[in-house]
Amino acid sequence: MFEIPDPLHPAVVHFPIVLIFLGTLLSILAIFIRRGALPQYTAVALILAAAGAQLAVNTGSDQIDGVLERMPDAKPLILVHAEWGLKTRTAAVIAAVASLVALPFHRFKTFRRVLAFIIAAITVWACFCAFEAAAHGGAMVFHHGVGVAPNGSATGSPPPATTPGDK
Repeated sequence: MFEIPDPLHPAVVHFPIVLIFLGTLLSILAIFIRRGALPQYTAVALILAAAGAQLAVNTGSDQIDGVLERMPDAKPLILVHAEWGLKTRTAAVIAAVASLVALPFHRFKTFRRVLAFIIAAITVWACFCAFEAAAHGGAMVFHHGVGVAPNGSATGSPPPATTPGDK
């Protein structure tokens, strides 16, 4: 009924990317708009982004050896992608911690804006890191064929089963 995708990394990485961009949008809005729950929503999005980024790093690390066995010449591509993934994870964690630290101060107008600006700057850095990691990951898959079987299906997943009624 429910199957875990194999490989898991491509299925996981999109969630932290979207959550980082959402957290950035919310943190920028928090600079200009004073709404009661906006800092809390920002913190939740950034905490989920940091957790998702850690999961993406873990699933990517689990896949490296298998990919290098099939494509040893892809090592430089994988290392650059992994480095940007680690930078993304670190920036997302810093943004999440900063947003949590800022929560008690969101009622003080001047201090709130300064903290919102700092959080927005950190999240913009996290967006840049996520964009770079995604660009290098996409280039590995679409331009160099890393993680793609020769027949075009993802590595690790069996071909779809056909039944006699499909013909």
